[in-house]
Order: sequence, then structure tokens, then C-alpha cells
Amino acid sequence: RRGEEVFAEVALPADQETGAFGLHPALLDAALHPVLFSPVLTDGRARLPFAWSGVSLWASGARELRVRMTPAGTDTVSLELADTAGELVATVEALTLREGALTGADPNRQNL
Repeated sequence: RRGEEVFAEVALPADQETGAFGLHPALLDAALHPVLFSPVLTDGRARLPFAWSGVSLWASGARELRVRMTPAGTDTVSLELADTAGELVATVEALTLREGALTGADPNRQNL
């Protein structure tokens, strides 16, 4: 951390192919985990990604990312994702987080 900024490095397992993805979903998911250390979560309430805006993909095929996450408003962060050489892979102007709950879900319902 540096002030309100949170930094992380994430990588795909060595045997995981990047496939036809611009940004592999598992790598993107791992890049979101540092939000747990962000000042937007200081109240102890769990939140899930809810709304994305200003998303740009600048390069594809990344296997490793350096993540810079900064607060961008109430329950919102911005992201810069770079490769290990520091070149931008993706940016997100705003990712809004919301509390997620399964209240009211029918435990007897079977999904096929």
C-alpha cells in the first residue's frame, strides 16, 4: 500500500493457457482480490463487483499482471493493470462494489 493506493502482482499457473481471451478470466479475478485491502472496504462489509465503466483493454495474452487499485468514490475503485515490463494491459475507470447476498433464495430450488 501507498496511502490509499493498493498494489499487487498476480499470475496464472504455469500450465494455464491464456487461450483466446483478451484477458484471462482467472487473471482478472485474481487482480480484483486486492480490493480486500482497499480503503473502500474499511467498514468490514463484504462487497462484490457490481458495475464496470470506462474499461479498456490495451494488450492481450498477459500471464502476469501488476495491479494498481485506487479509490474512485463511495464503494468504487479504479484499476490499472500492467504487464511485468510496466506496459498497460487494461484500465478500469470505475468498478462499483455492492453488498452481495442470497437472502430470499429458495434452498429447495434445483438449478439444472
